[in-house]
Amino acid sequence: MPLTYTPRDRDYIPPPGQEVARLETHHDDLFRTTDTPLRAWNRPLDLPPEDATLGLCARHRLMDLKRSDFGPRPFTQQLPPEWHLGTYDEVAARSSWCKLCQLIAEVCNGIAWTDQADIVMSWVGDVRLTVRSIVIGRAPAFTPFDLVPLSKKGELFQGRRLDEDQIDVDLVRRWLKCCREWHGADALPTFSPFIRLIDLEENCLIERNDLVPYVALSYVWGRVTVFKTCEKDIDKLRLPGGIEEKRSLFPRSIRDAMTLAQRIGYRYIWIDSICIIQDDDTDTYKNLDKKHQIGQMGKIYQYADPTIVAASGEDANAGLPGVEAGTREARQKEVKISEDLGIVNRSVAWPDALLKTTWEERGWTYQERILSLRYMYFVDDTVHFQCQRATWSEDFAAECRDLDLTAADQVVNFSIVPSEVPPTVELRPNLKFQLKRYPELVGQYTCRNMTFITDRVNGIQGILNVIKDHFFSQDVEFVHGMPTGELLHPGLLWRPRREPKRIHVNEKTEKPLWPIYYDSGADFSANSTGRYQTDISLGPDPYFLHLKARVARFRLMIEDRGNEDAVPPLPRVRPTRLTRYAITHATNPEGGDHEWIGSIWLSWSHRKKFVEQRLSLISKVTHEFILLSDADGFEQEELVQAATAEKRAVVNVMMIERKDDPGTDGRGRIERAGVGRMYRDAWDRVEEKWERFELG
Repeated sequence: MPLTYTPRDRDYIPPPGQEVARLETHHDDLFRTTDTPLRAWNRPLDLPPEDATLGLCARHRLMDLKRSDFGPRPFTQQLPPEWHLGTYDEVAARSSWCKLCQLIAEVCNGIAWTDQADIVMSWVGDVRLTVRSIVIGRAPAFTPFDLVPLSKKGELFQGRRLDEDQIDVDLVRRWLKCCREWHGADALPTFSPFIRLIDLEENCLIERNDLVPYVALSYVWGRVTVFKTCEKDIDKLRLPGGIEEKRSLFPRSIRDAMTLAQRIGYRYIWIDSICIIQDDDTDTYKNLDKKHQIGQMGKIYQYADPTIVAASGEDANAGLPGVEAGTREARQKEVKISEDLGIVNRSVAWPDALLKTTWEERGWTYQERILSLRYMYFVDDTVHFQCQRATWSEDFAAECRDLDLTAADQVVNFSIVPSEVPPTVELRPNLKFQLKRYPELVGQYTCRNMTFITDRVNGIQGILNVIKDHFFSQDVEFVHGMPTGELLHPGLLWRPRREPKRIHVNEKTEKPLWPIYYDSGADFSANSTGRYQTDISLGPDPYFLHLKARVARFRLMIEDRGNEDAVPPLPRVRPTRLTRYAITHATNPEGGDHEWIGSIWLSWSHRKKFVEQRLSLISKVTHEFILLSDADGFEQEELVQAATAEKRAVVNVMMIERKDDPGTDGRGRIERAGVGRMYRDAWDRVEEKWERFELG
């Protein structure tokens, strides 16, 4: 049922010739309060009669927008109230005589649930007028967008008119110049043995170990044919004009990036498919070349003067919209409210604009986004610029030396129910701050897609190198993406977010590709105090870890005391995520209810191993656990009665499964089933038994 609130507007008469279907008001009781709302969007309105000759509907005339409304105001001053415009269908019905309704209807054209999507205009703390949707029981019908005043003479913090066909190259040059002058430039490093670049003046490949200003390209290959430099091509491509001979074979994103780089004043550009020798079927010179270049990708993106991001489309033929005339369709709409005020809609802020792009889903582009210091994002209708200090957009003037925070750096929290409290604003998480946080990086990276699963480690190697060089001691190495040294213990405390997959096997060597496969978004929510109960080291074969650990048997129980994601009773549809199980003693000498002594996340397959006993479901057999390290405590999701948990020490544990094939040096070979937490004193009630294992 649509949620529509038009309390004082039931009897209005449409303009002559307009047949407007009236929608009834629904869900009034849901939001009824004892006090009359004053600023919420369901407040009573005294609307003037509709008059098509005035150019604005009754609601927007009542708003009486002025340019000063968008200016700065004291923090103590109350924001203007929210405005409910009706459903999208109602807004569209008024668009023939209301210029502002027409703008909103055109920007939102094509949304679903038009008869149920309520349109609301909300003022945000930094004085933006945001248009959003509310659909009870469903996700918003569209991404919120801002309305801003159109600048008259280039004033700051006002809208800029877009060229519908082509980007403003002069503006892009100005962004780069301002960033260098205001925010500084990093010293250029050396590359060992070299970095290979495309020389856009000589149209050839060059190799050098010192560095000159260059552009890097971040894009998705997709399923189109992408020109790849092979060992047989390298000598010809080094000759002047060698690149130009192959240019017709390059996909559009690469050609556009080369064109743009020259227009904004760069001679050199780095593009992976051309600057890395791509052959991988023999063990000759180019394999060493590829290894060295992939190992340097952290530096390559980190020290690119800007990185050009081709975030539009699904493959390398999508291009950079607006680089060539007529290759984009800017969706900017303009409305003249008065002689003093013209209003334009802003494009969706770049973080939100990226969310549904193929580029944001790909594995390789993750480290390119994390490591780049300056980037220009090309989406379908505009280009955005971001560096470490500023975020600028083509449709909004915000280039200011002293401005460190823009709307794109903020997340606005809107209420879906009428509220007297203005929308709250908080900082958007900054990926740069997470460079030293290996767990979060792995969790985000493994949620992304890889065309070739063998690229899983290579696609994050640049980030791992930066982590090693800048944040940890020289004792830390990454073997197949797995941390060693001081990160080896906490590196085991992860869990998948969905049903895990087995590690992929190399068909040639018949060995796993890596010792650990962080799949579907690894979550390192398990915590550690740094006090370890298990000796862990890399074995002679880096695919296995050698452990000396205390081992004991416990049972699993479906009687979780957590407050979310409890295991559902049978029968239910098989979930896509993991489920959390309770841990209890192998035997229950007291004869009463089984004691809850911990919890663990495991795959759904363990569910079939349970039988009903008393009021709980208990596993038919006991399971082996090893003690890993002391933990800070249970999290709220694991135990509602957190105060009780604080009185007893907690440890991290791993549930293991033994394998038939023996390990080296007489060690028992095991695989990990899952990681959880238990009360420390539960281990005091079982026999102390230590074993040597090979974990793979």
